[in-house]
Amino acid sequence: MKTISFFKKTLVYMNIVALGVVVSCTDESAQLQQEAADIAEDAITDYYFEDVDDMTGLAMLSDNATDDGGDGGRVAEGHRVITIQDPRFNCSGVVITITMDAASTPNVPKGQIVIDFGNGCTDLLGNLRKGKIVINFNGRRFLPGSTVTTTFDGYSVNDIALSGVRSLTNVTASNVEAPKFQVQLTNGRAVWPDGTEATRSHCFVREWIRAANPLNDAMVVTQCGDAAAAASGTNRRGRAYTMSITAQLMYKRGCPIAVSGIKQFTDVASGKVITVDYGDGTCDRIITITVDGNSRNVNVNKRG
Repeated sequence: MKTISFFKKTLVYMNIVALGVVVSCTDESAQLQQEAADIAEDAITDYYFEDVDDMTGLAMLSDNATDDGGDGGRVAEGHRVITIQDPRFNCSGVVITITMDAASTPNVPKGQIVIDFGNGCTDLLGNLRKGKIVINFNGRRFLPGSTVTTTFDGYSVNDIALSGVRSLTNVTASNVEAPKFQVQLTNGRAVWPDGTEATRSHCFVREWIRAANPLNDAMVVTQCGDAAAAASGTNRRGRAYTMSITAQLMYKRGCPIAVSGIKQFTDVASGKVITVDYGDGTCDRIITITVDGNSRNVNVNKRG
């Protein structure tokens, strides 16, 4: 049975606000403002890779071959997906091709999906994407043991180029439990038009908590059990950091950032620790940042 994407509504909203994130602070020191800006930047970088995950999931859900192994002539040769009902795919020139592996079976579908935005494809929300997202899948996505690996071929969104390897492994114990995925990013890199870049690798577990009403679904994120940190990398200022999830993050539909949970960032060079508390479960886009014992509420907003 097809399952709608949890992040679809959230990420459509984030498509509007992510590029315009600003940090609103009152009477803040320059240092705290910089730390807050770095946190907002990390959220944007993470968003771009989550956005790719979401588009990957929608591409897989768009064609029965990813669930039943393909048939006859579809196994050996690629075919195009005609329509995906999502603003990010509604642009002139995008081509989505699915090629099933010769070894694909109904029980274990296997193949490749290429989302090709060509030399430039502007969606209904004004975001410009270029290049290709390449997806290799093995197994039914919502059954235990399935894997999805995503790479990039000249891909960029709003001229921010992404690279790295993104892998999702279904680590659910059985098919009657809430879907649970281990999400890994290796050698992640985002390069801005001005040449500055952020690097990132991470490993965390994402569990989909379903409610009777899908609008009340939630997503719980924790770091991988054997990982020293949930993420590590460098920001656009060249500062190396690690990030740990010290209290599980919870996301709700329609909320662009986590509504509860705690992240702890550590500056590798100085050892300075920055704590980010996402709150009590309210979808208010307000986080609390604590540095050196000083705490401030920060409103992550769009410009204008």
